[in-house]
Amino acid sequence: LEATRGPAKLLDAREPYRKELNLEMLNLATQSEAIHEILYAMMSGQAATWLKGFVDEKAWEKLDPFGLVKPDPIQQRRQRQKLRMDFELAAGGRHLAAPAWVRADMQFDFAQVLRDLRHVGGAALEQCLGQETCGDADVIYRMLEGGHGFGPDSFPSDLASFCEPSVAFWYALWLRGLCQGRHDLVIKGLQHALGVLDFKPLRAKHPWDKEANFFPAMEAMGLEELCAKVLEEMRDIYGEIRETLVPEGGGDPDSEALARHLMASAPGFVVGMNSATLIFEDADGLSEAFNVLKASFGGILQVWNAFHKKVPVAEAGRRLKVWVPVKTDRYGPLLAEVTLMLADDYWENCWHRMPLAYFRGGLDRHTTPTRPSKDALEQYTKVKFQLNPALIPESKSKDVASDVDEETQRKMRELQERKAREEERLRQEEIKRKREELERKLKEASADFDPDQCEVRETPSGGNMIIRPPVEVLPKTKRCEALQMKKLEQFNKKKAEKEAAKQEEASG
Repeated sequence: LEATRGPAKLLDAREPYRKELNLEMLNLATQSEAIHEILYAMMSGQAATWLKGFVDEKAWEKLDPFGLVKPDPIQQRRQRQKLRMDFELAAGGRHLAAPAWVRADMQFDFAQVLRDLRHVGGAALEQCLGQETCGDADVIYRMLEGGHGFGPDSFPSDLASFCEPSVAFWYALWLRGLCQGRHDLVIKGLQHALGVLDFKPLRAKHPWDKEANFFPAMEAMGLEELCAKVLEEMRDIYGEIRETLVPEGGGDPDSEALARHLMASAPGFVVGMNSATLIFEDADGLSEAFNVLKASFGGILQVWNAFHKKVPVAEAGRRLKVWVPVKTDRYGPLLAEVTLMLADDYWENCWHRMPLAYFRGGLDRHTTPTRPSKDALEQYTKVKFQLNPALIPESKSKDVASDVDEETQRKMRELQERKAREEERLRQEEIKRKREELERKLKEASADFDPDQCEVRETPSGGNMIIRPPVEVLPKTKRCEALQMKKLEQFNKKKAEKEAAKQEEASG
């Protein structure tokens, strides 16, 4: 046992080059961020202006922006109201209902829980777990084990005071099985709703399909990711409970019952288990798709707009996320998270995701890389692209000249002459451009005048000099503008009379 208790420290497989890899990843992330900002600055037009100010001038995220969701008493108990999977439309109709055993005050039957899970996830719960199982005993073991942070030894003890970890885990399994089993129905429903667009949504065959514009997720959100989001949601709810309902010293029974009900509903607050991305060439197409989804069944129930001009700089590209209900079967409509992006942002984001995942620790097993500072990156870049002095050839003595040296010197002289000629040409072009720009500005700034009012004087050299009539320069006020307009009208009137007189003289 002493010999096999394992290493004292888990080794980092990338330790020999970890520092350089961190800097290269930061360099890639910085480049992608700069490209995203350039693309954002290039957006123009009416649709782009709308995107940069939606939902309103100050908010870029809003629940139920069009008043389509029925008021939810559980949702209204949250400090920050959030959409739930078991929402109800204000117009009525079928809606998703969580199993009865989810409620904190229900005495559940384990056999009934297993039947409900098998109804949505298959006999072996493969749709719920996302992997195959080996018979009934393995299914029951996995249910009782409560993996991904919901096990007896891993679930946070403070959260357990307001919920049963196993029930929350089973509710997450039920939602995952429900969404995974109906994933294709949701994607087809989205394609049907978007079919009225001028361009048809073409489903991608693989993530790098350049010919496609509709990129649905391959499957519903994985169980591990779902459990992580549920635990995060439960943490938020626990904080709200301690602030408003049940303080640390304890509260009344009704408040504690409400707190348990909120905590038991935590998995339902994780939306976007079925997702898809739609890309467009410009903001006009994105705006058209938004209006189509708004007019579809159920409309748009929640928006998150990273195109907004006041949103913090988006790490993963500008996008507009909307959550829409999609009809499936007797269970009721399921929420789909639809991401609307511009094509250039989407393809750049394919590269941007790698450094973001790297610094989150998603590409390492036992460590989370440290993000270097911008100063460290700048110093690294200078050193990286500095020419190694050992590679610079030593100059030979002038006394020991060879044919090769003479040829090299001749080529260098020709190169310097070409460079000097090119610089002189560019300098002359710049002077010409500035002169033409100055002449254009002077011409635009000069007032119109009657050639008859010009005075012609003879110069000492024998030439003629034309002197224009004096121009009155007035300050830019409303009174001066009125005077200028009056003078302009008189000038135009006089000019028209002269032209009419010339035409009469020519015709007479």
